[in-house]
Amino acid sequence: MASLAPNAGFPDPDFRLLFESAPGLYLVLRPDLMIVAASDSYIEATMTRRDKIVGRNLFEAFPDDPDDPSATGMRNLHASLQRVIKTGLPDVMAVQKYAIRRGDGDFEERHWSPVNTPVFGADKALAYIIHRVEDVTEFIRLTQAGGEQQRVAAELLSRSEQIEAEIVQRAQQLQEANDRLRDANEQLSTSQATVNQVQKLEAVGQLTGGIAHDFNNLLTVIIGNIDLLEADVADREAGRRMMATIRRSAERGARLTRQLLAFSRQQTLKPETCNLNAVLIELDAAIKRSLGDAVMVRTKLNPALWPCNIDIAQFDTAILNVVANASDAMPQGGTLSLTTRNVAVEPADVAELGDIRPGRYVAVALADTGVGMSPDALARAFDPFFTTKGVGKGSGLGLSQLYGFVMQSGGHVTLDSEPGRGTVVTIYLPHTTQVSEQSQGDAPEPPRIKGAETVLVVEDDADVLDVAVATLTDLGYRILLAYNGLEALQILERDEPIDLLFTDIVMPSGISGVQLAREARRLRQDIKVLMTSGYTTQTLAQEYGANKEYQIITKPYRQSELAEQVRRALGRRDPGNG
Repeated sequence: MASLAPNAGFPDPDFRLLFESAPGLYLVLRPDLMIVAASDSYIEATMTRRDKIVGRNLFEAFPDDPDDPSATGMRNLHASLQRVIKTGLPDVMAVQKYAIRRGDGDFEERHWSPVNTPVFGADKALAYIIHRVEDVTEFIRLTQAGGEQQRVAAELLSRSEQIEAEIVQRAQQLQEANDRLRDANEQLSTSQATVNQVQKLEAVGQLTGGIAHDFNNLLTVIIGNIDLLEADVADREAGRRMMATIRRSAERGARLTRQLLAFSRQQTLKPETCNLNAVLIELDAAIKRSLGDAVMVRTKLNPALWPCNIDIAQFDTAILNVVANASDAMPQGGTLSLTTRNVAVEPADVAELGDIRPGRYVAVALADTGVGMSPDALARAFDPFFTTKGVGKGSGLGLSQLYGFVMQSGGHVTLDSEPGRGTVVTIYLPHTTQVSEQSQGDAPEPPRIKGAETVLVVEDDADVLDVAVATLTDLGYRILLAYNGLEALQILERDEPIDLLFTDIVMPSGISGVQLAREARRLRQDIKVLMTSGYTTQTLAQEYGANKEYQIITKPYRQSELAEQVRRALGRRDPGNG
């Protein structure tokens, strides 16, 4: 978006055509909220014309319905845009009811799911705001109308498929945008190209993180309804098959969002001190299964390897992604060499290794004897959605996940490859002097699943709130509910027992979940707190200070996960015994 001119729209005809033809519903706004561009899909969905809105203030082009005293869509949107301008951070809004004026002058009620994302210029100043919406009117109407279980299940399946389709569409758009950025940087020097590559990955990472948050909220609704409906169709074979199909689609969407979060360095990591030799030995069988009998595995592990502090599950996934690429590069068989070593990076080594800080690292190198990579493919290997595989044979997120995990862990990764000479992937992870905190004595008793306590549920997304309330009610809890922090505070000030506050973190009305939790603890010293969010603990720690202060369950979550986390938050007390 850096090529946008505030008064002239898009100077590049090709880029303008790409944007206007994108399948999503997008507006591009200046900081003064003047509309400078709109996608064809947005024009169609809002029943207007481009020449009627471009060059006008957003709120002049799209006013609220004057005959609807309850219309708050524009007021809420204005507050969201002001937050973006003030903080420089993306702002995700709850589903909004907002009427669109038809050609005959009457207003038609619609429901929208908006996200507002800042775009910064070369001078680091806010240049534009991308306003993206999803028209969820039919989904809201179906939910409100109720209907039989088969229709709800069919809608959930359709929603899952739409999410997958949108991810693929976003992948194509991002890949085309990355192509243009790469072509624009070809004339720059090596140092300038490195800087631009980092900036590009950061920008795409911010966008993918926002997309993943949107999908996590949608997936929470889908997965929660699946859990609730499965018991009702347990005695019908057709119903069970439909539920299984929907769950597989939702789980595929969840895996894709996890990979998006990994690349954007916003995934939730659970680091622990470990010796990578032991981790790799445990992973040996899975590595050999991935490679098959035609590939020989050679290992050379340093017996004096330093410890490091990492999320072992994410490390396993990263290694298996590299192994999968190596397997594809050796269709006729070959050798994969896996080595570990200790590395002390000096300031003089930084120029050779790239963007790495001096210090002590544990290095894991995987070298294959495959077909190798062309210079063009090597330069783009970490770009999300870039793949040299055929259609349907890869998402292009494997090396992106590796890159995001390693960088989020404070490490570095390098690629060395030439056509016909194989590929070497070297992962550098920081050495640690921490001592692993091992639990002493017997393992704790597994938490109880059901309870009878009172839970105050606070969630601004009505669909997610419905699922959480239904799930907790099904588990035996007494439920109080609020749509924002202000409503929750009014309930907390009442004289009735509340055992647990279960709250979303990012909410409207100027009160975040963290602020609400702190005020709840002031009003009720013994109240327990469990938080949830479609964002990640890293993002929440930066913006809301939520990291480690409260227990957090990330979206999307299963009924069993929510049940366990609620019991843990309550301290595994016996239901009804306070």
